[in-house]
Amino acid sequence: MGQTMSIFFKSRNSEPPAMPLEGVLGPNSLLDEAPSFSIEKPDALAVAADGCLLISTGPSVWSLGRWGEEPRQRFSLSCRVTALAASPGGQIAVGLETGEVHVYDMAQDQPAWTVPAPSGNSPAADCIFLREDKLAVVRSGYASVHDALARSPWETAQGGAVTGHSRNGMTRVMAGGLACPMGICRDDRGDLIITEMVTACVIEPSGRVRGTGFPAYIGRIRKTQKGYLLACLSRRDPLIEFLRTEQDFVKDMKKIIDPRHWISPRTTPEFSHEFPIELGATRLFGEIKPWAPSFSYGLLVKLDKDLMPQGSAQSRANGRQHAISDAIVWNGDIIAVSQASGEILNLGSWA
Repeated sequence: MGQTMSIFFKSRNSEPPAMPLEGVLGPNSLLDEAPSFSIEKPDALAVAADGCLLISTGPSVWSLGRWGEEPRQRFSLSCRVTALAASPGGQIAVGLETGEVHVYDMAQDQPAWTVPAPSGNSPAADCIFLREDKLAVVRSGYASVHDALARSPWETAQGGAVTGHSRNGMTRVMAGGLACPMGICRDDRGDLIITEMVTACVIEPSGRVRGTGFPAYIGRIRKTQKGYLLACLSRRDPLIEFLRTEQDFVKDMKKIIDPRHWISPRTTPEFSHEFPIELGATRLFGEIKPWAPSFSYGLLVKLDKDLMPQGSAQSRANGRQHAISDAIVWNGDIIAVSQASGEILNLGSWA
């Protein structure tokens, strides 16, 4: 009996357990309470060389000079913008859902150069300037964030990559075979680090793990003076992590059920009888309780220079500010994007 049980447990997934939302990551409502403004389909952020905040909204990029002002349109494109980056010299990179990345010189409306779409038209999930004439592009291997959240927990294929592109047209693979990479930035030494959503890891292009066990399906990562901001698309759900070990169940689910209704993390806090576990979120006295089960969640994690959590801002099951797709420091304030509520949030200095 003892030998049988030992074999049973050894066959289980041996990934490091996720950090609990306790201690410095304990529940709070900072995202719900943050000042905000609504904007249609926000996703990525960047700070331009002129100090303006750049915000991607659907097929356009908007610019904000100061908090409280009206944003103005900077670029209008033919399809959805999926990534943004700005260089110290004034260039702006705009990734598109077609897979192309347009690079604009300062104050220009037409691209100075373009990174072509790869085969398969995988959108750019994030990008960063390596030099004024060189760009690194992250591709998750999925058509969108929604597609990545629905499918990536259940797939073994690792088709994500980071590629380097020069203005003269040269291209090289910097990292391949990644498990749904979503973000990239430089560390204190100037080396690149990459987030993997499926494994909840921060890695180097070589594959060396720098941080692991984060309690979320992680998205973009941004450098700050004290460490990093880690945008989280949803919290890591114990039910999903358990079911990943049940291969027969996963096989039947993928065969029978529409991907929209798979047991997977989601970007929106909508409740419907068609979704799994929603009976657990039945309203009590007309309210959904903060601790109700929910596959969507709002979570932004503050990390130190060693990628250890130092704090979190949250929107729980009864909140709306879920699916934090990006966060950045701008004019001393932490600005975040909630895809679920369609808002730009200002967390201030978040001491």
